[in-house]
Amino acid sequence: MSRLIATGLILVFAFTPIGPATAAILDLSLPEMGDPADRVMTPSEEQRIGERMMREVRREADLVDDPAVIAYLHDLGTRLAGYSELPANAFRFFLINNERLNAFAMPGGYIGVHSGLVLAARSESELASVLAHEMVHVSQRHLARRVLAAKQTSVRTVALILAGILLSTQAPEAGSAAAMSGMASGAQSQLAYSRDHEREADNLGLKLLSEAGFDPMGMPAFFTRLLEASRYSAEPPPFLSTHPLTEARIADSRSRAETFTGSGEVFESPGFALMRARLAALTAPTGEAAVRRLAGWIEDENAGAAARYGLAVALTRQGRLDDAREALERVRANDEARAAYYAAAAELALAADRADQAVATVKEGLSLFPDDYALQYRYVEALTAAGDHQAAVHAVERATETHPWSAPLLHLQARTDDAAGDQAGAAIAMGRFYAARGDLRGALRQLDQVLYGAVADGYQRSRAQALRERWRAELEAQRDAESN
Repeated sequence: MSRLIATGLILVFAFTPIGPATAAILDLSLPEMGDPADRVMTPSEEQRIGERMMREVRREADLVDDPAVIAYLHDLGTRLAGYSELPANAFRFFLINNERLNAFAMPGGYIGVHSGLVLAARSESELASVLAHEMVHVSQRHLARRVLAAKQTSVRTVALILAGILLSTQAPEAGSAAAMSGMASGAQSQLAYSRDHEREADNLGLKLLSEAGFDPMGMPAFFTRLLEASRYSAEPPPFLSTHPLTEARIADSRSRAETFTGSGEVFESPGFALMRARLAALTAPTGEAAVRRLAGWIEDENAGAAARYGLAVALTRQGRLDDAREALERVRANDEARAAYYAAAAELALAADRADQAVATVKEGLSLFPDDYALQYRYVEALTAAGDHQAAVHAVERATETHPWSAPLLHLQARTDDAAGDQAGAAIAMGRFYAARGDLRGALRQLDQVLYGAVADGYQRSRAQALRERWRAELEAQRDAESN
């Protein structure tokens, strides 16, 4: 399979027009085993395509790797996935540092969200509604079903169209050419099926929101605000150019959301406001701009503790550590204990070269929030900075067992092992890091260092050999799939 085709096979059904609410009744069930869509793309093929696309995303996009923010997004997605028709581990969530309002799903369950969309959301239910919508596209196998529905349209042609749609949300000049090239082949008619897919994603997404304990009204509320904002803008947000909204679609989602109102207690995590403020501080173009942004948020009388926490993060980023400490202490004095505050205090201590203080702060935080990912991550960093390398090695090993989804933790483990003088352990960890990111060739090169270079004990060599055999088999399967 060529790189162009792989690039095109990104599930972007949320980016296509929606038909009227009076369209035919949809089949809202999960496709059965042996679904005809398997003729054009089996689930295992979707997985391989998704892994390849994720490698492209990592090369081309600026991913947010902040441990606190990505852990929040993972937890939010996992909460929703618990009520999906697919296993929770069928989804992988990532965040792109891009102010454009966008979100998309790729084959293999990869769900991408732009930071601009998170900042535009005003409640956790609004953000969750976008994730739920994209997750339904994955669970209902809309990519394979759409290619199947195209009938005489080749996978390559559909890939060109989808590539153009996605690229136009990232780089309009590149996307329009690809889209026009694909549509010129006469395959544009297959987009009609995506109207049903969009409605299906809206309807099943609302059900998913309700069952997961979110407010289903978050979906029509978010749609309404975006549509109203676009009316006063010369250039509509990319989200609207690729997710065309109509009054009929919003009314339909509101009507359906009302049927779920009162069906269960709504619970929204305080983590949303905190991580939204943190993201605002981290994604501003400069530290000074971050401080200005969060200072403006504080002027809003409804901003609350989250904006002040975000200001502390922004001040730390700018290097104004005394001001950051004062802002954070003010937040902690007026709010209950939260893991985010302990992690921010540890960041401050590390920025001030007070590693022992950072270790003590994180230990206190972990005594209250032992499973918190960001605290575990900062604990490893603090122990390493304090020179307690063996403790750092043990801490990161425990953390990777608790959070196996985290590629950044594997990268941190490699750095920790290297600081402790364990070159073989560092190479294995880096190999696992590359494998988690879909770069099996890079992973195998790391194992070569263990098997043919670095000083390694018998266990490490045996583990490296086992990983080598597994990754070689996976790489061979990828080559076979791409040659077909």
